[in-house]
Amino acid sequence: MSLLNIEQSELYPTEKLGPGVEGTLLYKVGEQTEFPGAYITTNERMIMSVDMNGEAYKRVFSYQDIIKVYVEKEALFLEFPEGMGRIAMVNITDGDEAEFVDYVTKKINA
Repeated sequence: MSLLNIEQSELYPTEKLGPGVEGTLLYKVGEQTEFPGAYITTNERMIMSVDMNGEAYKRVFSYQDIIKVYVEKEALFLEFPEGMGRIAMVNITDGDEAEFVDYVTKKINA
């Protein structure tokens, strides 16, 4: 099952899908630090889809909530305001990280 898949009913009527990436998210929750995850972009927002030990978890972000997106040392980073910090994605198994970075950068600078 791909975490990049999203039901049409989850999208706003005006939304169109953009590029997405799937890999391993490095984020500490309790004792666990790695989760299978994906970033799904649309023309209006970004959705983070995470498999948290068999439980589906989705979080939605406005592009205005993202400070920066970039690739460094084979990891894709999203930087958020203080409190959330930055999230790394490694071992990307699906999607084009360069296309994703370009798309999100244009959205946060729009």
